[in-house]
Amino acid sequence: MNRSQCQQLILAMEAEIKRSMRSLRAPRHPKPYFISYLVRDSHAVTLGARYGALYQEKSEHRRACYAEVRVGTYGYDQTSKGGLDETREEQEEAELFEFPIEGDLDSFRFSLWRLTDSKFRDAVAKFHGKKSRDVSYLDQNRSLPSFQKPELKVKSTSTLKVSDIRPLKELKLDLEYWRDFLKKSSLVYKQFPEIKNSYVEFNVEQATKIFVSSEGVTRVWQEPVYSLHSYFWFHTKKLDQDYSVVHHVANIDEMPSLKDFTGEIKQRIEQYREVESGEPMTSFAGPVLLSPRAAGLFLHEVVGHRLEGSRLLSESEGRTFKDKLNSKIMHEDLTIVDDPAVKQYGGKTLLAHYPYDDEGTPARRALLVARGVLKGFLTTRSPLKKQGHQSNGHARNQMDERPVSRMANLIIESHSKLDWAGMKQRLIDEIKKQKAPFGIILLDVEGGETETDAYNFQAFMGQITRAVKVYPNGREKYVKGVDFVGTPLSSLSHIVAVGAESEVDNGFCGAESGTIPVSTVAPALLMSTLELQAKSPSKVTQYAMPLPWFDTSKS
Repeated sequence: MNRSQCQQLILAMEAEIKRSMRSLRAPRHPKPYFISYLVRDSHAVTLGARYGALYQEKSEHRRACYAEVRVGTYGYDQTSKGGLDETREEQEEAELFEFPIEGDLDSFRFSLWRLTDSKFRDAVAKFHGKKSRDVSYLDQNRSLPSFQKPELKVKSTSTLKVSDIRPLKELKLDLEYWRDFLKKSSLVYKQFPEIKNSYVEFNVEQATKIFVSSEGVTRVWQEPVYSLHSYFWFHTKKLDQDYSVVHHVANIDEMPSLKDFTGEIKQRIEQYREVESGEPMTSFAGPVLLSPRAAGLFLHEVVGHRLEGSRLLSESEGRTFKDKLNSKIMHEDLTIVDDPAVKQYGGKTLLAHYPYDDEGTPARRALLVARGVLKGFLTTRSPLKKQGHQSNGHARNQMDERPVSRMANLIIESHSKLDWAGMKQRLIDEIKKQKAPFGIILLDVEGGETETDAYNFQAFMGQITRAVKVYPNGREKYVKGVDFVGTPLSSLSHIVAVGAESEVDNGFCGAESGTIPVSTVAPALLMSTLELQAKSPSKVTQYAMPLPWFDTSKS
C-alpha cells in the first residue's frame, strides 16, 4: 500500500464516521458517542520445506477492519467486564470484518456502512442488557467511567499528534534466496534416524494499520513480523518430544545465516540425545534455577497476565493483585516495566514494538514493579479509577476482537550482579541448606498457560523441554518428562536470587483479544521451591519400518 492509496482510505473512513455520528439513530435507543475504525492491510508470505523439497508456497493480501461503536456516554456505555467477555462467535458482525483489497472506494464504504450498522445494533442490545443487569446485580466498577475522555488538545510541538501518518514501505523479499535456504536447511534432518517428522517454514506478515476516530484522531503505521520456524519430532523408545527452533524478528537482517541455523538445529538434536538418556521424573518440589528464557516465561504467566488492567474490571477474574498496589510482591532485585516504545534491547529488535496501540493511543512506558513493589497495571482507555486515569497504550487485538490490555515488551530489569556461574553456586547452596537430595535447572521451555478467572484455580503451567538435575557436589544429569506448575503469590515469594544477565525472547501470546506478538526480556531466577509435575505419557508406538534412507534391509 502506498501513501496515496492510504489517504483515499482515510478519506472514506472519515466520511463514514461523520455520516454515522450524524445519522446513525434508532428511536428510543441511545445514540453513538464514539466511533473508530482500525483497518489492517496485511501482506503475508509463507514458504515451507521438508527433506529438501518445497511443500508450501503461498502469498496473501488481506484487508480487515475492527469497528468500535460506543453508545450512551463516556460515563456509561454498553461495555462491561473490561471487554473480556466479548468473543467473535457471539458477534453478528464476525463475518463482516473482511474488506475489499482493491481501491474501489464505493465497495470499501459499503463494507464500512454494513459493519458499522451491525456494531451499532449489537452495542444498543448490550447497552439495554447492561442496564437491566444493573437492577439486580451489583457491579463493583459501576462508579467508574466506561471510556477515557479525549485528552485536551496539545501544541503541535508535542509528540502526541492528532494526526500521524508514518512512512510506508512495501514488502520486498528475495524469494529465491528463501526457497533455497529452506530446502537446504530441511535436509539436515536426514542425518538423524531419531527424527521421525520435521519441516522448516518461513513466514512474513507486514500489516499497515490505519486508525481513524470520531475524536479527530488519525494514525497510520506498520508492524512487520518475520518468523523462521523449524519443527522436529524426536521419537524413540526412550524419548518422545516435539521441539521447535524459532526466530521471530521485526528486522529481517536479524535472521540467522544458513550455516548458523543448521548448526543450531544440530545442536538441539545432540542435546536431545543427551536428554534421551536422562532420568525420568514424575514429580518434584524443591530448589529450581530458571534460565533467563524460562524465567521470562514464568514471569509472563505468573505476573504479566495478572497485571493486565482489563482483568481488574471483570468480576469474573481472580484479580490477584487488585489490592496490592505499593505492596511488595516479589524479590527486591526485580523491576518490571512494559514499554512498547522500546525498539531494541541488547542489540536485538523487540517484536512487540509499536508507536500506537489498537485504540490509537501512543505507546507509553508502564512501570509495573519497582524493586519488588507493585506500582501499576497495563491500561487501555477503560478507566481503572474515577479520576486521573491515563491509558499507557496497551490495548491490543488480533483482528476483530475487542482490544483489551495486553503485554507488549515486558522487560524484567535486574539489580543483581550474580552471573550464571554465581547463580548455579547459589542453587547448590540452597540444596545444601534444605538438605535436599538435588535441585533442578530449567534450561529450555516452550510455551505455557495460566488461569486468571475467579471461578477456576489460580494456577500456571510451563512446558519444560530441557532440564538437568544438580546434586550437592555439583554433578549434573539430564532429566525428562516434567513441566513446572504452581500458584502465583506462593511462587513469587520463593524467588531467592536474581541473575545479572538478561536475554530477549520474541514470541506470540494468545488471550481473549487474539494471538499477538510479545517480547520478554528477563534474567535468571533462583526459586527456593518450585513444583514440577509429570508430563502426559506418549501413547504413540514406533513406526513399523525405518525412514526410507535408513532402511538397510535387502529389497
